[in-house]
Amino acid sequence: MKDRTTARLQRFYGMAHRLYDVFMFESSQEIWEAVLALLRPAPGERLLDVGCGTGRLAIALADLVGEEGKVSAVDVSPAMLRQAGRQIARTPLASRIDLRLADIRTLPYPDGGFDGATASLVLELLNDEGVRSALRELRRVVRPGGRVVLASLAEEMPYGRTLAFYLVLRRILSLSALGRPLILRRLASDAGFVSRISMRRSLLRLPIDILICEVPKGT
Repeated sequence: MKDRTTARLQRFYGMAHRLYDVFMFESSQEIWEAVLALLRPAPGERLLDVGCGTGRLAIALADLVGEEGKVSAVDVSPAMLRQAGRQIARTPLASRIDLRLADIRTLPYPDGGFDGATASLVLELLNDEGVRSALRELRRVVRPGGRVVLASLAEEMPYGRTLAFYLVLRRILSLSALGRPLILRRLASDAGFVSRISMRRSLLRLPIDILICEVPKGT
């Protein structure tokens, strides 16, 4: 049975999926490049891309892990997964990518099955308990010593004009599917990750924080 968060996101992205790349592809490039630079995928690795959207980042990851590697890409939106499937089918990398409908809060993978994971522009779509559940799941499915790269809309004090306008518009139009600002480093620390390097980028002039953290060894 779907909860309200899943139903809301599936409804929103069911309507938006065809236009997602039209409006977001160029703006997202800077975010993806930073995610890849921090994660540093290596040949033969098994990686997880949560909230894969239209599959662009998953394709880049599959190219970097090589023939011996594997990328599992999941999204909560069936419409976005269908779009990702079409994008991936146009590349020679389809055999390296496993697409699956899944929720970041309840990932269908065994403990420690991945060398690294990414969750880009996903956590801010969840409520507080959902964020905690998502981070617990990421820590569970990535092996001790593995890397997790998180990217989300960033808290910014004082608010810049673009972020302030976005938050007012989000409240007026009840656009909760567009997400809310988070303080990633604090959330990652509370979830038991060891935070490493963070970067600040922008998406449509909104501040985006990108953080790489590690699953502690011995856990």
